[in-house]
Amino acid sequence: MPVTKKRTEMSLGTYPHLTLARSRALRDEYLYLLANGIDPQVHNSYKANALKDATEHTLQAVARKWLDEKVKTSGISKDHAEDIWRSLERNIFPGLGNVPIKEIRPKLLKQHLDPIEQRGVLETLRRIISRLNEIFRYAATEELIEFNPADNLGQRFSKPKKQNMPALPPSELPRFMASLANASVRLETRMLIEWQLLTWVRPGEAVRVRWVDIDIDNGMWNIPAEFMKMKNPHKVPLSKEAIRILKSMEPISRHGEWIFPSIKAPLSHMHEQTANAAIIRMGFGGELVAHGMRSIARTAAEESGKFRTEVLEAALAHSKKDEIIAAYNRAEYLAERMVLMQWWGDYVTAQKFKAIAA
Repeated sequence: MPVTKKRTEMSLGTYPHLTLARSRALRDEYLYLLANGIDPQVHNSYKANALKDATEHTLQAVARKWLDEKVKTSGISKDHAEDIWRSLERNIFPGLGNVPIKEIRPKLLKQHLDPIEQRGVLETLRRIISRLNEIFRYAATEELIEFNPADNLGQRFSKPKKQNMPALPPSELPRFMASLANASVRLETRMLIEWQLLTWVRPGEAVRVRWVDIDIDNGMWNIPAEFMKMKNPHKVPLSKEAIRILKSMEPISRHGEWIFPSIKAPLSHMHEQTANAAIIRMGFGGELVAHGMRSIARTAAEESGKFRTEVLEAALAHSKKDEIIAAYNRAEYLAERMVLMQWWGDYVTAQKFKAIAA
């Protein structure tokens, strides 16, 4: 043999699994390799390793092993692990999941991540790059790759600005609605998220909605001053979609004070972080917080060109510096906001249908 310089024997296989014609073909192949100074045993070993790389050592397969080890060694929660995996499934695996990990190069990663940067979700991009670095470092310790292709990758993208309340662009609303429809969360939590989305209120205001504050005949939610951030009473015109939420909650909570009662303490309302926790579990951590749903609504309404800025600000319960002007225009704003809220209800419904059709 070329490697040992000693004569050795190789088994080609056994009959009937290996036909005479196939054994002769293998003999000729091995003789050709020997004539060119190639050890057939080493050649077969390379072929076997290449097949293993193409099947067992894909990026997705290695990522699965990395995450399993991370759960064992770092003690992250099952929910956190599921969030990580969903993010990889959404952003990485569709294009790179089946690629053998040793074939992934920095240029390929950059090309795959460019669209995520273009979407503007820079915080999500930062988290993805961080996780890719962990995966490739794990692969290096397992001697599956010789270098980390994600090393210094973060320096080739824009850095996320510090942002306390990330929000999705309106174009991403169908993806969010599809995730919400399929999320493993309680019905009450799903209804709470939709309620907040439809009414433009803050998380703390959304969970404090009481049956006594709902004027169903006039389609109005009268929020007391003590429940508002600026300590001023606020009226929210209710769209048909918001009223649908109320009718869904009636058999669950109509006997009590709060429309969205706490499961642990039924005499109180849900915690204002309940929606945030669900959004993170849905895989939108870093992309959206509950408060950011106000931004989605405001952006969509502004881009429509149908509503005055003053009306949008009033719908968000943003305080006016000149309270006299605010009081003078309040009735006019309310009439326009009735139109605005129904327009928004129709808009959200349309995004739901887009999500179903996708």
